[in-house]
Amino acid sequence: MNDTDLWNAWTLWVAVGAVVVLIAAGLLIAILVTARRILGDAARALAAADAIRRQTGAIWQLEHTNDAAAEIRNRVRAIEQKSTALAEALHRHAPAGTSRTS
Repeated sequence: MNDTDLWNAWTLWVAVGAVVVLIAAGLLIAILVTARRILGDAARALAAADAIRRQTGAIWQLEHTNDAAAEIRNRVRAIEQKSTALAEALHRHAPAGTSRTS
């Protein structure tokens, strides 16, 4: 192999190496751009999820509201039963000829 052949082979392999480096750099740049796009989409999705969480917080409190309403309903029913029993007892013990309606 003479100097010209060696120089041509070296030039060819440097060119092949440069092409490989350029392809790898192009792929890395494409990966970087895609990763940044994914990061942007993830940030927007996280912001949307946080907004949904804030806007639907009242729905999660409905369980407590329903529990409180059920407790109030049960107490009102108990008061109603006791009031009915008291009114019936007063009606039974009222003197004849008097009216206890108001």
